[in-house]
Amino acid sequence: MSVQPIVISAALGPRVAAFTCRIDGRPAAVVNTRISVNPIMRTQAAMALLCAGVDAAQTMGALDGVRS
Repeated sequence: MSVQPIVISAALGPRVAAFTCRIDGRPAAVVNTRISVNPIMRTQAAMALLCAGVDAAQTMGALDGVRS
């Protein structure tokens, strides 16, 4: 059984796409809500999620309004 990541979306401002960490060995990420309208920020958030070991496609697809 794989460990499910903790993913939260929040308004982080115009310069932060996402940040990641581990909480009790579980990957956690906060993703900026602006990724739904900003393709550069979307790419940066996807890279942060991938580097943290989170399935970026599934996570970003689950967030409302995110399109490739």
